[in-house]
Amino acid sequence: MFYHVQLIKGILSPNTYLYQLTKAEKITGLYIRFLLLMAAGAILYLAAAYTGYGMDIVSNEISNVSHQELETKKLFLGIGKVLWGIVFSLLIFFVPAIFYWTTMDTEFAKLLVMQLFVLAVLLIEKALTLVLQISFGLERVSSPFSLGVMVQYLTDNRLLIQLAGTITLFQIWVIFFQYMNLKAFSQRSPKWILLIVIIVNLVGWIMTSTIYYLEFEKLI
Repeated sequence: MFYHVQLIKGILSPNTYLYQLTKAEKITGLYIRFLLLMAAGAILYLAAAYTGYGMDIVSNEISNVSHQELETKKLFLGIGKVLWGIVFSLLIFFVPAIFYWTTMDTEFAKLLVMQLFVLAVLLIEKALTLVLQISFGLERVSSPFSLGVMVQYLTDNRLLIQLAGTITLFQIWVIFFQYMNLKAFSQRSPKWILLIVIIVNLVGWIMTSTIYYLEFEKLI
């Protein structure tokens, strides 16, 4: 049985997608769609740089450097944003798939399809967050999709706020989606699968929140 990757149809009809992928002996359309999503990720991060979000390190130096030097820094930071958009897509697509492949008895290609849908949803989240930032000036941790808003009322700890801001409705969907896929692909215990999925995503949340907490762009 052939499975041709269709992102929109898969997101709207997850049960049909999962049944077809589970039965599939050959998968087509995977890598071309990954390249398209990677390009979309690069464009999103470039758009964020163009609108000024994530460019604080340059904005703070407006009065300290010449116009030419400022434009050069903007150019290099913009290039860095594009490269990070590409790296982000590569990390989301390959790293979890490799980890799950080494810990579960399932086909690597099917794990890549799973992560392709995860990447698509996370890019949708990025796009919506960018729209909120442009329209209302909301910081990432103040997104209505995240726990950051609630946690800001409970504590002033920046690291905890960043961690809460990383945990969003989209991230919860990722956990559920990965769990349902891995349960269909693998013979492992459902409890064991759920534990592994939670651990993998928790590590990702901690790493992401730490990068934002340290304001990583200032360390470069």
